[in-house]
Amino acid sequence: MNFKIWIGLLLFPLLIQCNSKQSVEVYKFEPLDSISFNSTLIQLGEKLFFDSRLSLDNSISCATCHNPSLAFSDGLLVSRGIHQRSGKRNTPSLWNVKNQDKFMWDGGVKSLELQAIVPLQDTNEMGGLITNLFPKLSDVDFYDSLAHLLYDRNFDPFVLTRALSAFQRNIYQENSEFDDWKLKGIVKDSGMVRGFNLFKDVLNCTQCHGGNTFTNNTLENNGLYAIYMDEGHFNVSLDSLDIGKFKVPSLRNVAVTSPYMHDGSFENLYETILHYEKGGKQHENKSILIESFTLTESERKDLIYFLQSLTDKRFLK
Repeated sequence: MNFKIWIGLLLFPLLIQCNSKQSVEVYKFEPLDSISFNSTLIQLGEKLFFDSRLSLDNSISCATCHNPSLAFSDGLLVSRGIHQRSGKRNTPSLWNVKNQDKFMWDGGVKSLELQAIVPLQDTNEMGGLITNLFPKLSDVDFYDSLAHLLYDRNFDPFVLTRALSAFQRNIYQENSEFDDWKLKGIVKDSGMVRGFNLFKDVLNCTQCHGGNTFTNNTLENNGLYAIYMDEGHFNVSLDSLDIGKFKVPSLRNVAVTSPYMHDGSFENLYETILHYEKGGKQHENKSILIESFTLTESERKDLIYFLQSLTDKRFLK
């Protein structure tokens, strides 16, 4: 048996993350069936997600911008990378990404495996070529042992991207006040029900923010600007009809993932609602679904209450 595989199997219960800045965690060995395979891959992805060695200068990790306590967003207008460099766009939440087929605000990446490479190589984010991470990362015994255990190969970009994507697909839960109502009939406040009915039946917001994930996974121009400095999906397609089109985000945990829009231009939910009430700015590509409407202050409160009810209970603390 390959020596590294043997060591990995023998010491797997005691393997710990090699980043001394983080708490020590002991891993429990499980039989290598399909379930434990996925569990082990997810654990590897989680360790990588929090490892600052993925950045060029070892200063930031994926979790720096995708903070678990903020539903895997960061609360900033735009992301902040190595050397305190400002990114180009607001950091989107990773909540429920397993149900999505477009990534990045412009929808230019089609899989989580490919998406992982983008921030790693962006000079304003993690800062280097993915090839430069190796052998730095493959020399970490924990990573190399699990790579052999899982794929019978050295730790390389293939294993890195598969593990990160596996962890991100595991960031999924529907355990909110709204779900208590829909699944159990529990209503904490009737304002939530009024807000949802307003959202769905009166304003037809579900045309873009529908289903359990509250997104249709499409690209839309929502009239944010009359002239777009960041032209969205046009940067990918070079089709003028795509100017100003950005990914429709999920509204799950929206109350804890401010600021909003691709550039963080709205500080809170109230400002965001006012934008849609006004029907957005005039732009030739603006979605026909964006039309002005009028709400009373009481209706705005109900609508905001409903949006807040989509917050997973782990964040209510």
